Amino acid sequence: MASFVPPSNPPVPVAPVVADPNGQVAAPIAVPVPPPTSSDLTAKLQKLALERQSAQVADRLKIVQANPNSHLTSMTTFQEMNLPPHLLSGIFGMGFDKPSAIQSASLPRILATPPQNLIAQAQSGSGKTAAFVLGILYRVVVDEPVTCQAVCVTPTRELAVQIVQNCLAPMSANIEGLRMRMGVSGEMIERGQGVGAHIVVGTPGKVCDWLKKRALNPATIKVLVLDEADEMCNESSHRTNSLLIKKAVPPTCQCLFFSATFPKEVLDFAEKLVGTADKILLASDEELVLDVIKQLWVDTGTYQGGKRQFLEDMYSFLEIGQSIVFVETRKEADEVTQTLNAKGYACSVLHGKVENEERDRLMESFRVGQTKVLITTNVLARGVDIDNVCLVVNYDMPRNRNQETGVWTPDFETYLHRIGRTGRFGRKGTAINLVQDDNAKRTLAEIEHHFAPGKEMIQQCEADVELLADKIELS
Repeated sequence: MASFVPPSNPPVPVAPVVADPNGQVAAPIAVPVPPPTSSDLTAKLQKLALERQSAQVADRLKIVQANPNSHLTSMTTFQEMNLPPHLLSGIFGMGFDKPSAIQSASLPRILATPPQNLIAQAQSGSGKTAAFVLGILYRVVVDEPVTCQAVCVTPTRELAVQIVQNCLAPMSANIEGLRMRMGVSGEMIERGQGVGAHIVVGTPGKVCDWLKKRALNPATIKVLVLDEADEMCNESSHRTNSLLIKKAVPPTCQCLFFSATFPKEVLDFAEKLVGTADKILLASDEELVLDVIKQLWVDTGTYQGGKRQFLEDMYSFLEIGQSIVFVETRKEADEVTQTLNAKGYACSVLHGKVENEERDRLMESFRVGQTKVLITTNVLARGVDIDNVCLVVNYDMPRNRNQETGVWTPDFETYLHRIGRTGRFGRKGTAINLVQDDNAKRTLAEIEHHFAPGKEMIQQCEADVELLADKIELS
């Protein structure tokens, strides 16, 4: 382990030298400096951790250029990217002082002239959203009457809301007249009216609906972003709508596909869909798992009351900030929530059957810390970033069922996305897997072998909440 070198102390301010009436010079008096607060130290440590993580990831990024004669290289500062002042101030205002590894590698390609297509992969919490949002804002020109020039498509409503509220809006704060709109369920456009926005961020079904109704004119679109692109290009998910959207935009439209995971068959399809493109990929799936996330598993098969009782006891014993519990079915999500709420814990439940307005309200309540525990299905597994989530619990192992054979197989990508809801931007976090039977044990073993062949990635902990408390990292 590399040794940690603490930052040097700032010089102590000194009072001005003043002469008394007799001409004697008084000794300068040191002005006391208040000690740094715990939040200051935490911020510094998180920044150092993120810098170390970015440096490590940068060494493991594999860049495949569509044009082997291209002279594009990674850049280590935002200033050298020739960004206009309003975008520089926007990204600095969001707290970025220098690019992360994926931003350093991707932005020179995103901002290039002529525009280049890009398929990019990077770990969860590494700054992918800021990279493609910066690319969108760089291309869009505020005009009147308004033309839609950029479309970002995401698999879920929650992710669309997050991109607009947490990244697009603050980064564009200094762009006068810019109009943006979310294309999600419940957003209605009157017949004969257009979207009236330069940028649309939405889900695939709503974007396709607006294209079909001609509320969204694809002819003026300069940039198309697929966020969580592996899900958007997956045959069992949103591939059909992604194809319709890609066919609608002009051939000159810049395509930016971003995700933390790209299974080979999905990557092959994405390459066919986007056409000529540079690719930024991690060298192997082993690079996808963040070192700052401690992964544990607990065998609850012999625990009195099973995994639901263990979950309840865990929350009774541990002092936990905010956490997300992932379950397989909506029914299980509702039942786990009822159990914890009955014991006095501030829990919310979120799945596909929850009404749109209630989903928005629940997410905002969780984001601001009014509720501490969010019970959810895979609807929140991808991309959603809550700063204070320090714990993820896999109540059920992520798996897929083959519709033809009925065979269940581990869902490696979903596991990675789930645990990636913690350990964001260099912070520590813990993922706990509750394993109740042999099928779940086999699933977890296959997941571990997939990401860390021959190594122990997920440590076992006895079904004892006191012992668990000693092992987890929630800071």
